Amino acid sequence: MFSPVKLLLFLKKFTYRTFLTAVIAADIAGMSSLLLICIRPDIHRNLVSVFRDLSGFAGLPFPERHELPRPSPAGDAVPGSRETPSYHSLADPRQQYIPFEKSKRELIKIYREAPVPETFYCRCPLIFRNGKIYPDIAACGYKIRKQEKRARRIEWEHIVPASWFGGQMACWKQGGRNNCNNVPEFEIMAGDMHNLAPAVGEVNDDRKAYRYRQFPHPEQAVYGKCRFFISEDKPRAAEPPEYTRGFIARSFKYMARQHGLKFSKGDRQFMEIWDKKYPPDAWECRRNQLIKQVQGNDNPFVTAKCRE
Repeated sequence: MFSPVKLLLFLKKFTYRTFLTAVIAADIAGMSSLLLICIRPDIHRNLVSVFRDLSGFAGLPFPERHELPRPSPAGDAVPGSRETPSYHSLADPRQQYIPFEKSKRELIKIYREAPVPETFYCRCPLIFRNGKIYPDIAACGYKIRKQEKRARRIEWEHIVPASWFGGQMACWKQGGRNNCNNVPEFEIMAGDMHNLAPAVGEVNDDRKAYRYRQFPHPEQAVYGKCRFFISEDKPRAAEPPEYTRGFIARSFKYMARQHGLKFSKGDRQFMEIWDKKYPPDAWECRRNQLIKQVQGNDNPFVTAKCRE
């Protein structure tokens, strides 16, 4: 027999279960989205694009994706001033939007083209296996300092550290790198292949975000034949091998010009000296052109030197 009371109790129970299920589903979706943003922002962006297309097809509203903001030019120095930003100018708009994870995969392909594929600081031969690369630390006389696991893998070193360009952005100041991982302006800098080089993971970790400098009395070598030094004095700094210094300088000058980054007077002076003293070799010139084919823009400071 029909009972209004029983019907109300059934609807109440059904509504509660439906509500609880919806909340749990929303939590799972939110956590999955957050993990993708942190781990694979490129996949997250593709999924967002799919949902945007589906919602548009169904006539539903969906937030618009903002185009990548281009940094404004830093401008020329005022005559007579101490500032010498000789390489600050407009960004090259041909640069493609390539996230960090995709940049690493593209760089593996590019380094296959190197006459002698090797790591940046230590010149350890690169081993290509199953779409990944590893350093042959035995072949280059590398001595593991402390972190064996990281010493046996390749990490893509940001010549200009991510904390340097991220630290000049609001997202970093509000929550660090994870808070910037889905911000297009940060991602295009983090994935800029002109600022990335394959390094032994342990060295990459030890370098952290230290400035590059030359020491009057180098510290004791702790990586075997790898001539990369970390100062024990404060402020901490890193001294790279001579054969990397020109590459480093042109990466700094490129990042300043392309992305409007600002560096200290000391950093600019070092980079100007290193750029003049250490011209690019054949691989740096070739690498520059291979990156241009993928990313759309070259490093003009490398291009100019390779034409001389």
